[in-house]
Amino acid sequence: MSRRYRKSNSRGFISTMSYLARQFILPNPFTNIFENQGYAEIANWIFGGIFVPLAFLLTRTWYVSVVNEKWEGSLGFFVNYCILTGLLLLISKFISDIYWIIGIFCFVYLILCFLEGWLLNRNNSIF
Repeated sequence: MSRRYRKSNSRGFISTMSYLARQFILPNPFTNIFENQGYAEIANWIFGGIFVPLAFLLTRTWYVSVVNEKWEGSLGFFVNYCILTGLLLLISKFISDIYWIIGIFCFVYLILCFLEGWLLNRNNSIF
């Protein structure tokens, strides 16, 4: 069974590099929220998985899967994951109340969805 669309495996390479960077290079975004490093790691394991669907939805506001351009979606997902991690780190650096952190994060996330959908949209719909 041959797959003609796999002429170059740039999507697989970008996905692998994205996974390695997310696991080993990006900082734990919960270190500013929890003073104990152990609690920050547990929070990263539990709530860090929320960043994956959020980054996917953010990428989905502008990316439409095309056979020859799947690497763009993988790269966009990685960039959006980095943006969300940096956003949580930045907010939690200046604000310590968890409710304010969640509220500001959700507000900025919605703004990012509309901005990326408006600036980079190819499928003519936001969601």
